Amino acid sequence: MSDISKITQEHYTCGNLLESICAFLQSRGIDPQHPTCEDLFACDQMHGRGIIATREHFEHAKITSGMHVLDVGCAIGGSSRYIATACDCRVTGIDLTEEYVDVARELTRRCGLDNKVEYFRADALEMPLESATFDHVWCHNVTMNIENKPRLVAEIARVLKAGSRFSCAETTRGEGGEPFFPLPWASDPSSSFLVTADKMAAILKTGGFRVIEQIDLTEANMVYRMEMTERAKRGERPLSVNPMYFKYGNGFLERGQNFNKSAEQRLLAEHLIVAEKV
Repeated sequence: MSDISKITQEHYTCGNLLESICAFLQSRGIDPQHPTCEDLFACDQMHGRGIIATREHFEHAKITSGMHVLDVGCAIGGSSRYIATACDCRVTGIDLTEEYVDVARELTRRCGLDNKVEYFRADALEMPLESATFDHVWCHNVTMNIENKPRLVAEIARVLKAGSRFSCAETTRGEGGEPFFPLPWASDPSSSFLVTADKMAAILKTGGFRVIEQIDLTEANMVYRMEMTERAKRGERPLSVNPMYFKYGNGFLERGQNFNKSAEQRLLAEHLIVAEKV
């Protein structure tokens, strides 16, 4: 395992994540032993704008019933559970962080979705999966921690069936220099590997894909974050909590503030790219 992989795992591993999620659900009046998929939206979406962004991504991905979808960097399974329930399809999720895979499996079992969704610990750069297996590959806020993006794209192309699509909603490099650290996905630049959306699109084209859509979501993310800031000022509870909060507590708030400051100065951006394997 590479040093970067070890740093990434250490960054995301909480140690008591399932217990923290159960306590959070109880605080909201939800039975942690029998939650619905919708109940978990408040704490299982590991990206900005939470379930709103997941639904938006899903709309553009054009995933349909009967497909077999691969969720690369599935975290605790928020996106994969949503996909499985939104269109009655089968989903396989992989993640580098062992705790995330364990929690994803358990939450999915408690939701009664373990007959539709399965999880494995795996490296996205060396997936232990058969070639030409999947009808769609999905990534949501994953590539920021992956330095070798051409290899990632090659692996995604390998496991996709011909003519199938890859969709990724990602934080991308903005117009200026380095963003402010620490950030939600990295404590310092040594484990943050941002590229511009245009660069990612170029890597996809070189890797055998045709880019269908490239959508700038930066403004939508900034508006949402401003709304959540105003909500907090009014003393209202947040609509959702990023699971990373359970590890970093108030330290995660600092990471969020650095993200906001970086986005305001155009050092960070948000994009959704949909591409087809040719």
